[in-house]
Amino acid sequence: MLHLADAKNKPSMSRSHHHADTGDDMSLAGLTIVVVLATFIGLWGISCLASGLIKGGGLIGLGSAWLSAIFGM
Repeated sequence: MLHLADAKNKPSMSRSHHHADTGDDMSLAGLTIVVVLATFIGLWGISCLASGLIKGGGLIGLGSAWLSAIFGM
């Protein structure tokens, strides 16, 4: 068993915490970028849907315009 008094006197052979946490920091930065970009894409989609609702004359007008665009009627 290792006592705390012995651990203070022995030199540490472990890596510094900075190098060990670099991978975690990179993962957090990548995740943050993905979440921010997904938020922008979601907001863009909502604004496009709102624009379509306004231009199409409401939900029924948007639906009929979408169906005519898909089926060519």
